[in-house]
Amino acid sequence: MSTVLITGAASGIGRACALEFARRDARLGLVDRDRVGLEATARAARERGATVSTFVADLANADAVDALAHDAEAALGPIDVLFYNAGVAVVKPLARTTSEDWQWIFDVNVWAPIRLTRALLPAMIARGSGHVVMTASLAGLVGAPGMVAYSTSKFALVGFSEALRTEVAPAGIAVTVVCPGYVRTGLHRATRYDNPSFERMLDAPPSWYGVSAERAARKIVDAVARREPELVLGIEKLGWYVKRLSPAVSFALSRWAARRAGIVA
Repeated sequence: MSTVLITGAASGIGRACALEFARRDARLGLVDRDRVGLEATARAARERGATVSTFVADLANADAVDALAHDAEAALGPIDVLFYNAGVAVVKPLARTTSEDWQWIFDVNVWAPIRLTRALLPAMIARGSGHVVMTASLAGLVGAPGMVAYSTSKFALVGFSEALRTEVAPAGIAVTVVCPGYVRTGLHRATRYDNPSFERMLDAPPSWYGVSAERAARKIVDAVARREPELVLGIEKLGWYVKRLSPAVSFALSRWAARRAGIVA
């Protein structure tokens, strides 16, 4: 039975993955700052037969991340899978993205996963086994206009994962980075907006658009089981393919879409 530590477990991808891991007999450590949502996920996972420990933590706080690593290992023992899924977003053009916005999004999306990985990795290396999973984004593969800070943080997470994978492979550690497009989750409620039309679209997207959290979770947990290096989800991955084939065409399409959405002039 694997022991899996999942951040951002109160809702969305984190909750769905917790329930999918529970269905596959994992022992779970669930982390979120939302105590009520976290306990709801824990109850649902226990109903599926999982042993669950919960940890309430604000991952924007460095001391809280360090304490989480200590408390999780004390409660759960060796962590087989670190799944850093917690994330926040800023949907603003660069000119209106404040220093505080940049600090907030990097604390949660970049510094916290780095700190938590550094804290838990030595024990994995000593055992010669383990798996680090990071939820990044399609916005970490193709630059997203109108959300420069978010895109920058996710590009950083993709680069961190790729470089780390090469370093730790000889020690028997796998690294998987997940890059979803739009998944129907509660991320928009942890988003700072400067674009009302974009906010309305994410609150009520077309019924055909996006991937459900449950479907994403099945694909993610399958990818972890296969120790895949990268998983790209959603129809938006077509934009990633276009970028790889022709950056110029990718730029033109991105600009057209951004203008249609009122993100750029």
